[in-house]
Amino acid sequence: MEPSAYALRGNRVAPMSMFDITSRAVNYSAIFNLKKLKRKKCLDKAFEQLSEYGITLNVIEDHIWTRATFDLTSGHYDPVTLTISVPNRIFELACRGDREALFVLFHEMGHLVLGHRPLLHKANKPPSQIEDAEWQADLFAEVVLKELGFYMDQLSFEFL
Repeated sequence: MEPSAYALRGNRVAPMSMFDITSRAVNYSAIFNLKKLKRKKCLDKAFEQLSEYGITLNVIEDHIWTRATFDLTSGHYDPVTLTISVPNRIFELACRGDREALFVLFHEMGHLVLGHRPLLHKANKPPSQIEDAEWQADLFAEVVLKELGFYMDQLSFEFL
C-alpha cells in the first residue's frame, strides 16, 4: 500500500528545511529584541518597528474583519504590499503577550520572512510538508514563541 500524499494546507512554496526556518525565526527574534520587549511587556514596540522596514501592520476593527472574512481567518499577509492584517482583538491580545494572538502575528510574519509569494509552477512530484507555506509559517511562529519562553505543547490548533 502506498503512503498517502501530503495534503497542502496553503500555497506550495520552495522547500525549506526545519533548520533554515528555525534559523530565520531565531534571527528575527534577535533583530527585533523580542525577549527584552516581552520582559518589559512592550511587545507593541516590536510591532511598531515593522514600519521601519517598509512592513505595514494593518489593524482592522473587529466588526469590519468579521464582515469581510466571516471570521474564517485570524490574520492575512499580502506579499505584494508587505502588509500584515489582523483584527483589533488579535492585535490587542498580542500586545498584552497572549500566546495564541502572538502565534497569529508571528505566523503572518513568517510568511514575510520566509519569502512566501504565490507562484504558478508545474511539479512532477506530489507536494511535501516542507513545501507547504502554512506549515512553514506555523513552524516559524512556534520557534519565535519558544524563543520568548512559551511552551508550544500547551497550544492546540485544529486545522481542517
